[in-house]
Amino acid sequence: MRVKPAGGDGHYLRTYAWRRNSLALSLHYHDAARYLFILLIFAGLLSSGWFGIPLLPRYFVEPGTDVVAGLFTLFSALGTIWGVMAYSEFTKSASSIVEARLAARRLDPVVGEYEYKSYNPVTKEYDDGFVPSGPVDFWDKETHVPPWMDKGKYWHILISLQHPGSEIMLQVVRDRDLPFCSGRRNAAVTQRERPSEDVSVRRYRYVVKVPQWLVMNTERERFSDLQVEGEELSALIADVNMKIVAATNEVAGWEGLRVRFPWRFMTFVIYLNKSLPLRIVYRQVIRNFPGAKERKIDQTNVNLANVADDDLVAGMMELAQAKGIQPARIDRLYALTRFMKNAYTRMGLGEGASEYHNFHHSLEVSYMAMQMLPSSFKEHNFGAKDYEILVVAGLLHDYDPCQPLTSEPGKLKGPNVIRTMEELKKTRVIDAYFTMSTEELGNYFREYGKGMPVAIEFSTTHPEYVKSDWTPIESTMVEALIWRTDFPFFKLKNAQDRYAGLLAELAKMGAETEKTKLMSEVLWLADLAVTYMGSDPVRAWNRVTNLYDELYLPRLEAVSRTDAFFSDFADLELFRELLAKKTFPDVFRRRWNLIYQFFHEGNPSTPLNRTIEIARRMYMKVNVEVGMRRGEILQAMAAENWSEYFIGIGRNQNEVLKAKSRLAELDPQNASAFWGDAEKLLPAITDKSIDNFLIVMPERDAPLSGPQERTLLRTTLATLARKLRDGGTVKILTDIECKNGQFEVLLEVAGNAGLAREMRKGKDYFPEGWYDPDFKNGKRQVVTLTPKAARVSNA
Repeated sequence: MRVKPAGGDGHYLRTYAWRRNSLALSLHYHDAARYLFILLIFAGLLSSGWFGIPLLPRYFVEPGTDVVAGLFTLFSALGTIWGVMAYSEFTKSASSIVEARLAARRLDPVVGEYEYKSYNPVTKEYDDGFVPSGPVDFWDKETHVPPWMDKGKYWHILISLQHPGSEIMLQVVRDRDLPFCSGRRNAAVTQRERPSEDVSVRRYRYVVKVPQWLVMNTERERFSDLQVEGEELSALIADVNMKIVAATNEVAGWEGLRVRFPWRFMTFVIYLNKSLPLRIVYRQVIRNFPGAKERKIDQTNVNLANVADDDLVAGMMELAQAKGIQPARIDRLYALTRFMKNAYTRMGLGEGASEYHNFHHSLEVSYMAMQMLPSSFKEHNFGAKDYEILVVAGLLHDYDPCQPLTSEPGKLKGPNVIRTMEELKKTRVIDAYFTMSTEELGNYFREYGKGMPVAIEFSTTHPEYVKSDWTPIESTMVEALIWRTDFPFFKLKNAQDRYAGLLAELAKMGAETEKTKLMSEVLWLADLAVTYMGSDPVRAWNRVTNLYDELYLPRLEAVSRTDAFFSDFADLELFRELLAKKTFPDVFRRRWNLIYQFFHEGNPSTPLNRTIEIARRMYMKVNVEVGMRRGEILQAMAAENWSEYFIGIGRNQNEVLKAKSRLAELDPQNASAFWGDAEKLLPAITDKSIDNFLIVMPERDAPLSGPQERTLLRTTLATLARKLRDGGTVKILTDIECKNGQFEVLLEVAGNAGLAREMRKGKDYFPEGWYDPDFKNGKRQVVTLTPKAARVSNA
């Protein structure tokens, strides 16, 4: 190995080691493979002609056959077929990557060249590119990513690369760092390295580098400055999303094999495997093998969140046939689905869109509703017509062409059921579906125009083609089901009234309203639960945060709010009964249990309340330090009062981590520290469960300077008063003197919160002689506050 001359900093050695242990997805190798297979094509053609042409006349003239010439002809022909198919495969692979980059740079010319560095805690230096430092914490502070990056696309690639027993690190770098634009044109690079300098450690870590445009953020707000009309911008975004999805699948597929087979000689084997005609043909033939439909449904169940839109449509149609829907009706569903796909694509919400309410979500809801509704339930039998109505309602329930145009601050970015129903009434899509033949429905969705040699299919609607003046009973049922999905339904009087009115209409038509109500509730539950049943925890988290962006809600509250959101329907008897049915796929049931635990356990209040509950049984008292500034005082209090339990809540992550290491030294270990915002965690603590709240309040940081700060302090103190047990106190260690005007303000705020100063001296808890570094020299006092109501009752 070459060594850099003395005096260097070792950069040459690190660079050499990187290149030596790296394997790249190089489009240069793709081109070399294509040229090789072009040669194989021509060689096979020439060889087939050389040996094959003389065979036919000899067959009629001479007795017997030339076996050798026949074998050469056969294998030459097979070689030609191999060359053609392999050339097509590598061309498609390279084109998907190149086209994704070109489309991304048309939308954002700088993507691929953004300067970004991430802190490396091991080397104590900043490395080029984006890579999370340490474990990702989903629960409190969101992992910050650059504005040009889509966190969902990042996690999608990372999950696709996972392999049992392998540690994967995904790094997003500039094109020049791969490099992409040089001769080799590397679209990704994978390096195998030891996480430890100890050579006895045989475990490896795989660092996968991908370009920025592969995880590009395509939210419309980023491109509001472009001089492009709304529909044209939607078309550009949709084109980028679709091409990024295709390129991601290519890159993740190749690099996944690098992780599984990291040896350099395996590159040849991987390329050979990619080119094999048998493998290419197998993918097509396997679809017609016995049991292929069941396997298709099982594969869709397992990959529901990640499967491509077209594959999900195919799986949904297989499931529809399994539910008894006839092929003629399947053709109509295909027509409606293709129209919806084109409509969502024009809105920029098609394949690969990061927004929550996209086309994939509508497909998922229809698919999950069919899986959730058994053929016989609560004394009702459900047939092919019922499942068809369920699918149509699921496909249309979020159809709102005005959705992309409402992406303004203060307005909800998601679909609106009122606009959805207005659009469906205007275009009469539902009536057309249930009154027209398949051929008529195709004409209804077909766009004609002057100068158009061929009409464009599934691109527009023609409500004037709907001849019937009456509304079919199926249309009314679909409308009722869609109104029932409005969220939050039980807080929206308009949705409740419209739903009740449609049920009354159905009763007059002679429909089974109880059956319709059950179908509408199943669709509602499918809409609420599909994200958490069809995803792994990371994808579910990403989808939830995208939904919070649509609703303009703070992402930091996503876990606690989602945990509360689950309680709205997770405990419903209907939901539990549907999940318990044997016909419901077990993969969804397992995922639901996992995701529910993921969010419920991830809610910071859950482990906090569990800690308090356990401490109540094991210790005499439970004390909480609110806004823990430093862990030393918590450790000292716990050491001096070993029969009581102490909990610290602090928002400074470094101090919390330091406190955890200190508290581990206690014997008994009667203290713990939690990282989080006290204002968000305190309301979730069970009422009347804490004996003492402890606060360190330096005068310089006291929240007493302005009305807003005093209001926040009053709210916090009022919350503490509710959480105190009988005889409990709030103790404040401060350097504010009694003669200071701020001290009077503090007592006034406490009084407004229902707390009064207790003059009798009790246990102070704060170590004697301990001063916060922010205290004024030699100044400290303990202020004890007790609830006014408790004092009145005691009197």
